Amino acid sequence: VYVCVYVYVCLYVCVCVYVCSDPELFIYCCDFSSTAIDIVKAQKEYDTSRCHAFVCDVSDVNAEYPIEDGSLDVITLIFVLSALKPETMAGAVNRLSRLLKPGGLFLFRDYGYHDLAQLRFKPGHCLGENFYVRGDGTRCYFFKQEELHQLFVDAGLEKIQNAVDRRLQVNRGRQLTMYRIWIQCKYQKVSDKSSSSSKS
Repeated sequence: VYVCVYVYVCLYVCVCVYVCSDPELFIYCCDFSSTAIDIVKAQKEYDTSRCHAFVCDVSDVNAEYPIEDGSLDVITLIFVLSALKPETMAGAVNRLSRLLKPGGLFLFRDYGYHDLAQLRFKPGHCLGENFYVRGDGTRCYFFKQEELHQLFVDAGLEKIQNAVDRRLQVNRGRQLTMYRIWIQCKYQKVSDKSSSSSKS
């Protein structure tokens, strides 16, 4: 029996290649960029019987997935949601959560509020509250724990973990001290049974 995992590729090609080597896993991986998908498919480890890579915009709630609703064991979003417009985040999480089996896990990691990257943005780069644009035109949002919790709960998920990861990074060569803040979450799809019992 396969464990079905959904991975949003972005820069994590190495993750997809590694997990494809695990005989217990079948991986669906997607990215907004066709170039990223081509890179995954070009890897010698890429095996269509173990992995399916495809182009998709997760912010599009009407996007069609080559995945049946209620069929995935795990979904990972690692530094993905922060690149979306804030008004599209809830729709993206709701759409993705439909792909999870009851009891399936949603794994998340992204930028936290007041991370060094946020504090370094210069005037003129702020698009909205905690939402910025980089010099290359890409966007970045910095999350608070409570807003993420609400996003996941509204999508029918229950909290297992919602933690702030604070790290002090030191670049001795450049004599830089960097205070990084990320948020790491693990939420679980509510089963039909527990959902109905919670309503009664």
